[in-house]
Amino acid sequence: MKILFYFATRSKTPEQTLAYKSLIKIKDADLMYCADNTTGLSKRYNEALNKFNKEYDTITYVHDDVYVDDLNAIEKLIDAHKKFDIVGLAGGVDPVIKAPALWHLMCGGFHNGRLRGAVAHYIRDEQFAMTSFGPTPARVAILDGLFISVNTERVLKAKWQFNENYDFHHYDIASSIDANAKKLKLGVAPIWVIHKSPGLLNPESSNFMQSQSKFLAEYCN
Repeated sequence: MKILFYFATRSKTPEQTLAYKSLIKIKDADLMYCADNTTGLSKRYNEALNKFNKEYDTITYVHDDVYVDDLNAIEKLIDAHKKFDIVGLAGGVDPVIKAPALWHLMCGGFHNGRLRGAVAHYIRDEQFAMTSFGPTPARVAILDGLFISVNTERVLKAKWQFNENYDFHHYDIASSIDANAKKLKLGVAPIWVIHKSPGLLNPESSNFMQSQSKFLAEYCN
């Protein structure tokens, strides 16, 4: 299996991003990126999918603030794609589409047993702690966008792409729902990463609220 890791970043020095620093060390996979990016991730991701699908069996999209810290990442990724068409690290089952439209809350939060996967998060400086969402590997309905790997042949055969109606907020959830509608299998894998992000800091921000309104209008029937 030929694997491409891809990330898009606003940084003009992508070599300084966590994604680059970690992914450049991974053997048996290629790395490409889009620097100084001001375009929505979904559009950039689709550009890579359409450009490289004939060359790579799998394209794995990683946020630029993610450090992949797993010597067995490639082996785990190959194994996961034997079961799932689209692979992530965190997600949930049986989502209820409603506000606030955050993937973990729509799956009931941390106390309903409907979350899956695990991701480490930085606490301060160089300290981090593992956030355990639930069992992994496991099939899910929606994925968090920090790490999404697609089997290029299967997703294109299903005529699926990332949903370009969303630049950042909700692109991962919308694309997951679209994938389910096209009978693609989504799942989480135990690939260990550290995500330098506290999550959504302001759910009342205009950007998030506008995206949420669009998302609910499209998917909340």
